[in-house]
Amino acid sequence: MTDHRTWAEIDLGAVGHNLNLIQGSLPAGTRILVVLKADAYGHGAVPVARAALAHGAHMLGVGDSSEALELREAGIEAPILILGAIVDGEMERVIAHRITACVHSAKRVHDLAAMAEAMDRKVSVHLKVDTGMGRLGVMPSAALDVAREIAAHRSLALEGICTHLAQADRKDDPFTLDQIRTFNAVVAEIEAVTGPIPLKHAASSTAVFNYPQAHFNMVRPGLAVYGLQPSGRAAGAPALRPALSLKTQVVYLKDMPQGAPVGYARTHVTSRPTRIAILPIGYNDGYAFQFSNQAQVLLRGRRAPVVGRVSMDYTTVDVTDVPGVEVGEEVVLIGRQGKEQVPVEELARMKGTIPYEVTCSLGRRIRRVYVDGARQPAFWETGG
Repeated sequence: MTDHRTWAEIDLGAVGHNLNLIQGSLPAGTRILVVLKADAYGHGAVPVARAALAHGAHMLGVGDSSEALELREAGIEAPILILGAIVDGEMERVIAHRITACVHSAKRVHDLAAMAEAMDRKVSVHLKVDTGMGRLGVMPSAALDVAREIAAHRSLALEGICTHLAQADRKDDPFTLDQIRTFNAVVAEIEAVTGPIPLKHAASSTAVFNYPQAHFNMVRPGLAVYGLQPSGRAAGAPALRPALSLKTQVVYLKDMPQGAPVGYARTHVTSRPTRIAILPIGYNDGYAFQFSNQAQVLLRGRRAPVVGRVSMDYTTVDVTDVPGVEVGEEVVLIGRQGKEQVPVEELARMKGTIPYEVTCSLGRRIRRVYVDGARQPAFWETGG
């Protein structure tokens, strides 16, 4: 039994294992930036950051300045790159805390340089080039002009150049190959004028395995660090270990006769005398409404179906075929129990989404407990 209603168990040993596999897929000397956006995709940014750095990560990537500052406030001094945009009100804090920013326009370069000069600081930046993603990033035709703008300011250092591949999950994809060619051409054009750029990066998790020509000298794995695949197994991907398990406990058992409705709108009616287990987790916690009457959970190493609608706070499960279930018993919603497993990818397909959304959606009521590879508790942290 546990004193937590619902918790996510994060195996930091799996994070280290996955990083070792990723490193083994790269040429010697290739650096790794571990992506920690969205609280490390729901896994907990600070503990994952520490584990990643202990296993050789060179840099940490975040989505915005608040995520970067959270790491700094936790005492993490490693290089941090904001992969997204920064706005005017964030610049002073970003500069003060030695956080590296991606820049996407000459105006942002000018504004960042002016703030850095006023603070008597020098700021490292990465120039982001839009080679086909259609979001943030300077267009290839304008990249050299922006690079020249960076070089014109003594308060700025062009530490890196990057792009984002739109569909690297497709092996030998012509569009992706064209993005890589465009990026190579832009880099060559800029370096001919400004000199060598220390860091060049384009590859997220799938590109790490699918496109070795996109490794350059740094890669940006996110989902693979957590042992997940964004859309099926990437070609050549090693055996990654999922780091996250989602668990809860039975809080109530109810014996119901044949023909009894279960949950809102009576979407399930029992076809036999049925034992229902009530679980204290619902869509507020990230266990999606779409799992109603579809998902399965694990009790005593066996699958049991979710019946009725998932509600805000509770989920109901038919445990008639799992003898001996008791109140307080552990239930696995994501992860392994005995020989059975419910992977994140299974729930993502059921929801019609991608694994990122499933783990990022885990709510703040879910405690995070961190374990080492031997499954022993390492430390507790309230997550969300």
